[in-house]
Amino acid sequence: MMIGDVRGKGMQAVALVNALMGAFHGSALHRPDLPDVVRDLEAQIQSAKNREDGEAGESFATAIVAETSRDHSVLRLANRGHPTPLLVHAGKAIPLEPEVPSLPLGLADLGGPDAPVDEYELPPGGMLVTFTDGVIEARDRSGVFFDPVPALARRLPPDPEAVLDAMLVALAGHAEELEDDTAALALTRVPTDGDGRDLSTAASGD
Repeated sequence: MMIGDVRGKGMQAVALVNALMGAFHGSALHRPDLPDVVRDLEAQIQSAKNREDGEAGESFATAIVAETSRDHSVLRLANRGHPTPLLVHAGKAIPLEPEVPSLPLGLADLGGPDAPVDEYELPPGGMLVTFTDGVIEARDRSGVFFDPVPALARRLPPDPEAVLDAMLVALAGHAEELEDDTAALALTRVPTDGDGRDLSTAASGD
């Protein structure tokens, strides 16, 4: 799965989003591992930059690209300059900081690590919660940024929709209005019910 945030607005940003989504869907089906998917996304955005000039030629996107192991017990994340996701489990919300920070997609020509991937245990009932910077940059009247950790560091059902709702309710209570677009994506590993499925996802956007 992937969540991302493209720099800029307007048709150029829309075109870049569409190009990245197309590259992601194609790579996810045919590439053998996560670093190859990230490299394809980087190649796509570099290609778009080479076709344009001016502001479009400075395009980049923050993103988290993630996958699970076949038994869903291991979570693998490639974080390209995106806000730190959370692992929500057993009443705790743990930030999953990358071991080696890397630049956003589209800035690989500036150097840095190629496509680092971090691995984490995903226990039954554990949930990955990701969001764009519109969430954590929301301010209250005093100018304090929103912190999703307190809202999620409590006993919550292993239901991604319920968890995202809890975060968004807390966000709405913190900030009177949002200055930037927001998106959130959650994935939960739930106990199997006999049909072989033990992953559930939910998404939200504004």
